[in-house]
Amino acid sequence: MRFPYLSSRLAKKHRGDGVWGHRNVYWADVALQVQDLDNGAAVTSGVEEHEGSSMTKVPSDLDWLLPGSVKSYAEAGNPNNSAQVNPLAFTETLAQLAKENGAEVIIGSAATINYRDKHNGISSVSYTQNGTSKTVEATDVLLAAGPWTPKLFPATNLGQPPRGHSVVVRPSRHLSPYVLFPNVSAPQSGSLSNLLSPEMYPRPGDKIHDFDTIYACGPDDYDVPLPDTTDTVAVDEQRCNDVYTAVGSVSKPIHDGEIITKQACYKPLIRPHEEDEEVGPIIGPTGVQGLWLATGHDEWGIQNAPGTGLVMSEMISDGAAHSADCESLDPKNFLKWD
Repeated sequence: MRFPYLSSRLAKKHRGDGVWGHRNVYWADVALQVQDLDNGAAVTSGVEEHEGSSMTKVPSDLDWLLPGSVKSYAEAGNPNNSAQVNPLAFTETLAQLAKENGAEVIIGSAATINYRDKHNGISSVSYTQNGTSKTVEATDVLLAAGPWTPKLFPATNLGQPPRGHSVVVRPSRHLSPYVLFPNVSAPQSGSLSNLLSPEMYPRPGDKIHDFDTIYACGPDDYDVPLPDTTDTVAVDEQRCNDVYTAVGSVSKPIHDGEIITKQACYKPLIRPHEEDEEVGPIIGPTGVQGLWLATGHDEWGIQNAPGTGLVMSEMISDGAAHSADCESLDPKNFLKWD
């Protein structure tokens, strides 16, 4: 489902490197020990040599982490097989490209899917736009509403959606393209405790920001139920601050940077699972004529988006997916009918 060549092909065709921040990257699992920069700790970024066979040598151009902060480094991907995008810029651009090719894009809040007699097929979708209720007729509906999918189609068997907090920071200087999945430990001084281990994604300039940024996201929580709409997602300022504290304690350019966004999102989780266990997504026909599902991607929605779009277009247009075997992802394996 990941189809890395699709992202690269789209970027080459539509100038994704400059428009939606497409960039080939390294990514690695790292163990980091923070330093309390607000209380006289080291203030010079750079690479420190590490000896021993238990870790790969830290790349020389990963120079935005504090010296001595890297306790282990294990490369998991490189520019030959890994890339990134800015999700907002990516999806907005694809929507605009669809419009330019004849699609009508309606921004609204879907309310109900309307069926023909005895659920034999789809007749229309009702939605609200700027406070006004509207309906659009339809023969086929592809429901890709993330964690909100069960609200529109209750048979979709998703678990309680987790909420994740993140920040976007403008660093004080350019950060080289290393995506890091860290395990963060407190400084030996004990001045900082209960630290998070946020994922870190340096981003190049794009159509959203014409300067470098870094996106960092923290762990999930289940403290607040899923709201009715995306614009009412509750953002916990302290959780965002905790993410920034952690990443700003391993990097001087991040510490000296500026937070430009604090945000939260909910993820379409099928069920809780182990870190290395793959569950879903749910992709294909529902059994109701004309109703299709593409949901349950958990935190891998953007990564799997091009592949999902490809196989769904094949299913709807040709009656079957040709580019991938989607049998294990068939909604019949997940739907729960009352």
